[in-house]
Amino acid sequence: MMTLFTGSEGRPGGRGAAAVAVLAGLALACAVAPLMADGAVVRRHDADPLVAALLDGRGSLSFALFAGLLGGALGVGWGVLATALGRRAERRLMSTATRLTALPLVLLVPLAAGLLGGGVGILALTVALAVAPAIAGLTHAELNALMRREFLTAARAAGLSEGAILRRHLIPNARRPLLAAGALALPRALAAESFAGLLGLGLPAPLGSWGASAGLAARLGDPVALAAPALLLAVSLWALCAFADSLRPGHPRP
Repeated sequence: MMTLFTGSEGRPGGRGAAAVAVLAGLALACAVAPLMADGAVVRRHDADPLVAALLDGRGSLSFALFAGLLGGALGVGWGVLATALGRRAERRLMSTATRLTALPLVLLVPLAAGLLGGGVGILALTVALAVAPAIAGLTHAELNALMRREFLTAARAAGLSEGAILRRHLIPNARRPLLAAGALALPRALAAESFAGLLGLGLPAPLGSWGASAGLAARLGDPVALAAPALLLAVSLWALCAFADSLRPGHPRP
């Protein structure tokens, strides 16, 4: 298990293991929160702030996983397709991704929720589309760096067919860079939904989210109610980013 979490130089990454432990602890705490709440409703005003925040965490983390996986798959597929289709298609696809990444696409999330309704499906699709261009850029950069590695040049010089190079060298070495690039969609999805929730345009009220709770507490001027969701959101964003970073490989193996 430890070999999965390595730093940029191939050493075991303590941050990656710590991130997984934090995420597992948060997920477990959110799962058992209804037992601690004694059946209390999520939005009950006299609920304990920490318990209420853990209840909201079920919506935030579940949505981040769903929308993040969707956005990561779209972004990785975009980057892989651009690399595989040849120079002309690559320039067009990545030029589009670069231009979209430069735009504040996170604003599309509350805009879509306001115009099209706050359904989970609409929100997840909008978040996925908003994070996909950045993931495509990361995927393309990782694949380009891998394609320039000396062992691939040596394999071509040795007369290996493109199929053999793909099976023996490219796919095994591309797995972790692509996984790392796709995993970065998770914190981006969580941040995007939380931003929309702060404006009151995030997940529907029955589900609850940290962004919505923090926004409500800020509008009510209640620092005690604001502290728990803000802290759990910050910790979750750190853990998701650290987890994604820990997936980055050190040196590709020939």
